[in-house]
This record gives sequence, structure tokens and C-alpha cells, in this order.
Amino acid sequence: MNVFGYEIHEPKKFIVETTKTVRGQVLLDTIAIYADNLDVAYELVSGAKGSDAGWMTDGLRHFASRTIFHAIFTTVFGRTPHVFNPDMVFANFEIFHK
Repeated sequence: MNVFGYEIHEPKKFIVETTKTVRGQVLLDTIAIYADNLDVAYELVSGAKGSDAGWMTDGLRHFASRTIFHAIFTTVFGRTPHVFNPDMVFANFEIFHK
């Protein structure tokens, strides 16, 4: 079970199918999308695009976690408006994950 409540009933089958699907050009394309999203997340979190620079007082761990989380979230769900805001999900991630 993961943070979103999705339960994998057959984990070995899931891993085998994922391994068959996520490779080659699909993997390279996904990595490129993630890299773009990481750049956007960095700019948002660091204050480079007008966001507050709260990370300076929150610390390096929070800065890195929030940046990486935002990039992963937008890679999985896209950048279009969502019901879940990446920042809101990140703020509650540890609560949901537990």
C-alpha cells in the first residue's frame, strides 16, 4: 500500500510488467520530463521565480525534499491544475505516508 491508498495485489507481477514497459525511449523521455520538472521545482522552491525564500530558514533537508517531491509529483500527474496541489500534498506527505 502506498501514500495514495493504492494496494498492489501482485507485487511481483507489477514489477515484471513495469520492467517490460518502462525502458528504452519511454525511460529516456520520462527522465527528460523529470529533469524539466526538477528545474521548474527548483525555481519555485528557491524563490528564483518570485516565490518566498522560506527554504533558507526551513533547512537543506526540507528544501531538497520539497524540490524533489514537487518534481516527482508533476512528472507523475503533469503540470496542469489538479485537485491536489503539490505543495499541499508535500506539507501533509508524512501524515499520509504514516
